[in-house]
Amino acid sequence: MNSTTQSTLLEPPTEPSTEASQNDIESDNASNNNPTKNNNETPAAPAAAYSAFSPAMRTYLTYLLGFIITLSTLTATIYFPLIPLLATQFHTSIQAVNLTVTAYAIAQALAPALFASLADRVGRRPVLLFLVFLYAAASLGLALNRSSYPGLVALRVLQSVGGSPTPALAYGIVADVAPVAERGAMLGPLLSTCNAISAVGPVVGGALALATAGAEWVFVALLVVAAVSLLLAGFTLPETARAMVGNGEKEVGGVWSTWWACGRKMLRARSARPGVGRSRREKETDSSELRTGPEPRRGWSLRDAVASFRILLHKDALAVLWMVASSYSIYYTFQVAIPVIFDEVYGYNELEIGLVFLPGLAGMTIGGIVAGKLVDRNYAVTARKHGFELKDKEKHDLAEFPIEAARYRHCLAIIFVEALLVIGYGWAVRFRVHPAVPIILQFFACALSTLLSHTSSALLVDIFPNTSSSAYASGQLMRCGLSAASAAVIQPLVDAVGRGWYFTMFSLFVSVTCAASVLVSQWKGREWRQNRFARRP
Repeated sequence: MNSTTQSTLLEPPTEPSTEASQNDIESDNASNNNPTKNNNETPAAPAAAYSAFSPAMRTYLTYLLGFIITLSTLTATIYFPLIPLLATQFHTSIQAVNLTVTAYAIAQALAPALFASLADRVGRRPVLLFLVFLYAAASLGLALNRSSYPGLVALRVLQSVGGSPTPALAYGIVADVAPVAERGAMLGPLLSTCNAISAVGPVVGGALALATAGAEWVFVALLVVAAVSLLLAGFTLPETARAMVGNGEKEVGGVWSTWWACGRKMLRARSARPGVGRSRREKETDSSELRTGPEPRRGWSLRDAVASFRILLHKDALAVLWMVASSYSIYYTFQVAIPVIFDEVYGYNELEIGLVFLPGLAGMTIGGIVAGKLVDRNYAVTARKHGFELKDKEKHDLAEFPIEAARYRHCLAIIFVEALLVIGYGWAVRFRVHPAVPIILQFFACALSTLLSHTSSALLVDIFPNTSSSAYASGQLMRCGLSAASAAVIQPLVDAVGRGWYFTMFSLFVSVTCAASVLVSQWKGREWRQNRFARRP
């Protein structure tokens, strides 16, 4: 050690000057901002993407789910033309066959609440596969049942239990793989695919029944749809539940793995002799691939089975749920009223009445497409208005983001137009104008009804991000209840005041309550939602 160095080490430390200290601070800050100048500092790891699923996979899931959830809608639409035929086949009355529709509707309201909560906890894939298999078994039983009326009721209930929860699971999968700002791009085509396939249900059901003079081939057709859905989901549907796989990067095995992946593992196991030519790292990799869960998680309990019912108790959810249910009741009311109106007023036969359903279902399809695009566009406009960067859309905190304002942008104007369409439909039928007029009004009314229903359903899933399937199931519970009530009062009110005044009263009731729901959500929804998040453990 030279003398200069030694004297320096022996000297007491001196206080640096203010100027020197400032230079050192600036130098340290520059070093922190430039990792290349400071080897001891590592840059912060970038935040993980919301979803690891590729855009191509998301597109595939969109149309796969759109096909699978037809097990819920097609099952109902294809059944209506069969009612007179089933009454003859089972030697019973039309009213008795109508009870099978009621039983189906009850199961349709209750089953999603149970299976949606189960899917939120244990994964979407195994629950969906079980439901599709159950639906296929019920369809096979219906095709084989030729004379037992109790069997018809039981199998229709079983069919509803299998098919009705699939839309709730589909909404959950969309919430798993798509951030809030991009969900419309999936929901629009998904729902439109379902509606387009379901639109041909009444025509297909009537045509098959007419050609075969029986209902069994209709149920065989539903069995084929279920079998195709089961194969596609089994081989290609990945597990997406965030409780299981996070953003999709974590590997799972067992029932959460696709049949294709399981098959490849079996082939590799057969082609390789155990323990020969395999490194320790390869064995550890295989072991990690066979894990049944990526991390500890809370299991499903009976308390979770009522999660959809408990959602009804939250003030912010109840406002949105009313919007979901009342807007959907417009479409449902049209579906119930069409057969009677076009039979009594216009004298259409069964085939012509089946064709009259098509414009409304086409309106639903287009309304779903438009809703998907508007949901994303309104989100982007609202984000810019409130100073949220669109490039960071995956990081937006919904506790702070005004999601109610984004989803319900321009909805009041849409509600007003919807009210005019429904009122116009009622008076057009009342004065027996040319049937083209109510058919056109039906198309636009169903399109706007679907747009409003899908928009509010998207908001419902948004405000319950950790239980998205259960949230959608609560919407289905509310929707089925209100629709059943509206269907029950149609004929008594029409008999009392006529179709013109009935549709006027119905339109005013729905439009006023929908508008109130929107205003309440925009005014207090965010505050209620923040309070609910704050109370959450």
